[in-house]
Amino acid sequence: MLDEARLEKVRHRGGKTIARCPACGEVGQDKAGKHLFIQSSGAYGCVKYPGADGSEHRKRIFALAGARDESKPGKFPTLDEAISFMEQKLAKRITRRDPYHDAHNNVQAIVGRFDGSGEKEFRPFHPEGASDWAIGDPPGEWPVFHLPKILEPDLNPSAEPIFIPEGEKCVCAVESLGLKATTSAHGAKAAHRTDWRPLAGVGRVIVILPDNDSDGERYAQNVASLLFRLSPQPIVKVLKLPGLTEEGDDIVDWLAARNGEPPEKLKAELLELAKKAEPLGAADVKPEIRLIEFKSPLELKNFVPLPGTVLVGDNHITLGSVFVEGGTPGVGKSLGLTALGIAGATQSEWFGYKVHRRFKTMIVQTENGLFRLWKEFSDLDCEAIEDYVRICPPPPCGLCFKRKDFCKQLADEIAEFQPDIVGFDPWNAAAREQDSREYLDTFDALKSVLPTGDNAPALGIVAHTRKPKSDERTSGRALLNLLAGSYVLGSIPRTVFIMQAASDDVTDDRVVWTCCKNNDGELGARSAWHRRNGLFVPAEFFDWQTFDHPPKEKRGLQPEILREFLEKGKRYKASQVASIIMKETGRAKPTAFDLMRTAKRRAILRHYKKTKDYELF
Repeated sequence: MLDEARLEKVRHRGGKTIARCPACGEVGQDKAGKHLFIQSSGAYGCVKYPGADGSEHRKRIFALAGARDESKPGKFPTLDEAISFMEQKLAKRITRRDPYHDAHNNVQAIVGRFDGSGEKEFRPFHPEGASDWAIGDPPGEWPVFHLPKILEPDLNPSAEPIFIPEGEKCVCAVESLGLKATTSAHGAKAAHRTDWRPLAGVGRVIVILPDNDSDGERYAQNVASLLFRLSPQPIVKVLKLPGLTEEGDDIVDWLAARNGEPPEKLKAELLELAKKAEPLGAADVKPEIRLIEFKSPLELKNFVPLPGTVLVGDNHITLGSVFVEGGTPGVGKSLGLTALGIAGATQSEWFGYKVHRRFKTMIVQTENGLFRLWKEFSDLDCEAIEDYVRICPPPPCGLCFKRKDFCKQLADEIAEFQPDIVGFDPWNAAAREQDSREYLDTFDALKSVLPTGDNAPALGIVAHTRKPKSDERTSGRALLNLLAGSYVLGSIPRTVFIMQAASDDVTDDRVVWTCCKNNDGELGARSAWHRRNGLFVPAEFFDWQTFDHPPKEKRGLQPEILREFLEKGKRYKASQVASIIMKETGRAKPTAFDLMRTAKRRAILRHYKKTKDYELF
């Protein structure tokens, strides 16, 4: 459709519109306004450029006078209309289109080059929905350029390397020699936006051809770093082409300098140079560290998390995030961290949260010695979790992050095991002073030993909560305020879990589990559990009312009140005493037994261990 408001010399004749052709008009033609016609259906054309031969002319007409579909902002019914819109916006003509395909040869995006006054400009386009096109990056990572050609089988796949120059034009130049080549979209500074994983299994040497400038050097280092993360890891070389003298020269210039030589000779020369290049080692790769990066709204909209990012629950634990497990000393926090490792190894639920995939857990702890760890793991199916869990006995010098040798040893162990979660237990073993500066420094120290980027594991911290007041039973989001020490401990993590003892009774093995903070998802309901070795079992029929409103001892079971309920000198079974309390006070069964334990502790009831009877003192 064309916008009549953008046309000149418009006349309506019957069911047809006649006007000056904007494409002819921009070169000084059709001054009479007779070339452009618009049918009642909206179809249009130029009488000077009819049929298939006028396709490019009609694209230019739309670029100059096309109407947008306001019901689909940012979308275009065809790629040509999207390109025409961009041509009008940039006041430049498209001179090159380079499609990016997935492994099944489906177009994922197209990079257009626009030339005109000033410097060349590039813009990406991608399919959206069943038939529309949008301007901007495709969702998720870009595929490597010409991926189907890279994956094409041939008779001798390891004989010749795959070349990675910078830019689509350079790839096509290498391919003109009969060699395989690929690159990433968006130039030298965006290699990290591309999915390089298909190159892991091609069985070929990878040769990077950097441009002759600082950006080319940076691109080679960044690509090499990304290739070194692949498994299996390919052999990677960097070939600086000889004879590139001008700033920014590339493989196209190298070939141009040999103009007239047959392609077979050029191919042989390039292969010989690649053969002589030395393979890179890990020490040779120094990728650019991106200290800050900005995203556009469309990039954020089209972002797709890497598969396996979410480990537990509704984003409760994700790769690269920080979470805290808090609780009073002795409540079972360390066991909770162990249970997380077992859940990750077996892909079973953790405190009722879904575990989305199997993952590795490494626990750095300072409290439980080998004897305690032996007791904890002796009843577990260690063969099932052998490859997924690592835990250290207390280090001789504690968590001494101020020692460089300690940090290096710990970082090496983490790099070798490649855990998805690294847990530190307890927090105060690393942060000894309870002030914000110390806490921030400690967070930095913990993160300093962890991998970064896509390989960053989740960081788990076991921390103490302050002892609650005798008349206090905090719940929900307010539990966040119980974390001991600086506010930093509650502000930096994305998720905070709190474990509480169900009662003050030392024989009560129940705990209450609450997520009081989840910045990336729903908190979820609190739950009650029995402590077990390496596991937590759901506590059925938990009395939440009593937990939330515990009886105060000064208003509880007093001798005078018991004498109203029980006969002095008569023995009762526990169930009988509980039934009488429930009947006389209207309280629930768990509360009745809590009152009995309180009475026993205060020497109100005598307990006969042999017969298990109770009697008033």
